[in-house]
Amino acid sequence: MTQTLDHFIARYIPAAAALNLRVVESRAQRVVIEAPFDGNSNHHHTIFGGSQALLATLSAWSLVYLNFPELNGNIVIRNSQIRYLKPAPGDIAAVSICPDSLEIHSALQMLAKKGKAKIRIQCRLNCEYKLVSQWTREFVLSHHPFQAA
Repeated sequence: MTQTLDHFIARYIPAAAALNLRVVESRAQRVVIEAPFDGNSNHHHTIFGGSQALLATLSAWSLVYLNFPELNGNIVIRNSQIRYLKPAPGDIAAVSICPDSLEIHSALQMLAKKGKAKIRIQCRLNCEYKLVSQWTREFVLSHHPFQAA
């Protein structure tokens, strides 16, 4: 599954390659994507907040993608919240864990009923095994491709 996700990301998210992001675990229950310090650091010698944002977004989006493969990637962010807790002076890892089965079941029911659903995903960014930021994202899922307005 990691290879499939890596291929999808490489093909459709060119910023991931530019930042040298790497999928290290990809299962329906958990996605872990890492970013090296080199190429993602700022003038404070910590990981740039924008790199953290892309890393967390990609980890959370990937988790939804793996849990709803029938949607062919028709997943967009509805809203996002972040809490930067401390500086990240080294490589970081974004860890997204699948919500409980009730939330997955609810999203599946809504997809079946209305063709669209929402789901919330939490992502934790760790540096040297310490929590440096927390992200919460809500995604909209659809059976039909989203179109620009």
